[in-house]
Amino acid sequence: MTAVAPAASLWRHADFRRYWGGQAVTVTGFGITTIGTSVIAVVDLNASTMHVALIAFAGKLPQLLLSLHAGVIADRYRKRPIIISCDLLCAATLATIPLAQWLAQITLEQLYVVTFLVSALHVIGSNASISYLPTLLHGDQLKEGNSKLGAANSLADLAGNNLGGVLVSAFGAARAIALDAVSYLICAWCVVRIRHPEPAPVPRPAGSSQWTEIREGLDYTLKAPVVRPIVLSNATTSFVLAASSAICSLYLLRELSWSPTALGIVMGAGGIGGFLGALAWRPLERRWGAGPVMLTALALNPIAQVPLILAGPGLGGQLAIGTGMVIQTCAAVAHGGLQRSVRQELCPEHLQGRAQSTGAWLAFGLRPFAALLAGALGTRIGLRPTLVVITCALVAPFLVLWRSRRALSELRAR
Repeated sequence: MTAVAPAASLWRHADFRRYWGGQAVTVTGFGITTIGTSVIAVVDLNASTMHVALIAFAGKLPQLLLSLHAGVIADRYRKRPIIISCDLLCAATLATIPLAQWLAQITLEQLYVVTFLVSALHVIGSNASISYLPTLLHGDQLKEGNSKLGAANSLADLAGNNLGGVLVSAFGAARAIALDAVSYLICAWCVVRIRHPEPAPVPRPAGSSQWTEIREGLDYTLKAPVVRPIVLSNATTSFVLAASSAICSLYLLRELSWSPTALGIVMGAGGIGGFLGALAWRPLERRWGAGPVMLTALALNPIAQVPLILAGPGLGGQLAIGTGMVIQTCAAVAHGGLQRSVRQELCPEHLQGRAQSTGAWLAFGLRPFAALLAGALGTRIGLRPTLVVITCALVAPFLVLWRSRRALSELRAR
């Protein structure tokens, strides 16, 4: 890994500023499309519950199908052209929605296809983007860069959802999505302007197949003594939180009789927690070390979930649950940014793409099944008892990392 610009502040690192700005614009635009697609499906097309679920499924499926292959692509080729190509293709794909409204009519089938394609391009492009960062930064700069990216992404996600509602109301859903298409063009332009030369990828052994390379990434991730417990604890956290989010809104609206406005405000508090977590983990890691910070973040997850199962209806319950969500999102973002930085530092350069994609596949590929499991359990035993089970299950990620003595000893020394 090589670095440029030895300046103390990353804000003086011109290439990082371009990378950071492009990522922030893309995350903001994605929030706009999330709102716009929902409005088109539910309001304009009168989609049924199953149709809405199928759109959500189409958006989650590429993580399961393509994450491992995305890692191979990122390691076989230079990453910057992959990022630019995916941004341009996302812009073209999203532009078909306002074009369809102008020429004829948007259909549910088009929403399925657009949602799947954009998500698939996100899987490939984001994997290349994450594994590209270590070519710009290393060491403390890499950790600082991940911290700044986490903070920007949390605010951009919050801004994108709120801005999406405003833009959809002002211009209509299809025109709002057109603005997201423009955001991908801006991101591509930012990445094009990065001047740091990307090193050529390590040549593949003669006769190696894609599956052989995927297995190499899996073997590294699941056998490296420090990386394995980090990835497994992160994957377990992602699975359990996905189960919680699948029934959380239904529980708050039905069991606690929240209004949609209260739900939106409290859920939005998670963006604030994410921003705080992104800012906090770097100084905490310098003071206490990576291992203790990760363990503390994982320990906070089940504690922050407790108000969700104990609070009753009314303002007091909303404040308690909102506070818990801020703490939980803060802990999740802090843990996520730190574990990603540690894995990037430890990983050999020729495996960066596959190591990141394997972690993403383990963390996100099983989320649809977590949602199905939560729905089945909620139907059988009720929503509140299911949330109790989920809260108890959130202890598991802490135990996975805590039991790995070797990983903790090395992480404390970092």
